[in-house]
Amino acid sequence: MINVRRSLRQVCALSLTAMLVTLQPLTALANCKENAMIVFDSSGSMGAPSEGARRLDVARQAIDDVLPEVTATRPTGLVTYGGAFAFGCDSVNLKLPPMANSASLIRSELLGLEPSGQTPLTEATWLAAQALDQAERRGTVVVITDGRENCGLNVCALGAKLRVEAPNIRVHVIGFHLRAASEASIACLAQSTKGTYASTRSLYELKAALRKTLTCPRISAAPLAPLTVVR
Repeated sequence: MINVRRSLRQVCALSLTAMLVTLQPLTALANCKENAMIVFDSSGSMGAPSEGARRLDVARQAIDDVLPEVTATRPTGLVTYGGAFAFGCDSVNLKLPPMANSASLIRSELLGLEPSGQTPLTEATWLAAQALDQAERRGTVVVITDGRENCGLNVCALGAKLRVEAPNIRVHVIGFHLRAASEASIACLAQSTKGTYASTRSLYELKAALRKTLTCPRISAAPLAPLTVVR
């Protein structure tokens, strides 16, 4: 004799599992279309070599390769620090607010940068978060840097501030040729805001980190477990 109640419980359990499998990628898709800001390091140390070019040129190439795919679905803006004629800490600039299909505009802004100046990382990240504030305090900040904060501010304190004041803004940090001793002082920013930290040393790794933090996941249908009828 078929145990009807037990069979119904199994059907309900399988339905709930299928629902959760479906909802998780849908949530990821929603997140990957939120506004985003890129914080780009063009300080003096970005003139150091990497794979036969300057670090700045490699980072710029990674953005050139990845951003057209990103900005097709996600409005994206740009904050930079350092750059041409920047010799101190007063070099943070909001180049673009989040905009749809902004890859070419971002590329044009990056082309004008030359490695110079210090690393006001905290101020630059805060400016990027303020740009996202126009979108209901929600979105993603991706920081690309080869050095830690050296302009007198505390990046970990900023992470704690964002966690309280803007809990729907995530900060992902991509360290590019960043020394191990400096990583902990920056990774705290990502940890506090439920973001991620990635250590990269090549164009390939940098592009992979950008895709992981900014592009939409590819969704495939998950097979359902077979239904077993208990007799």
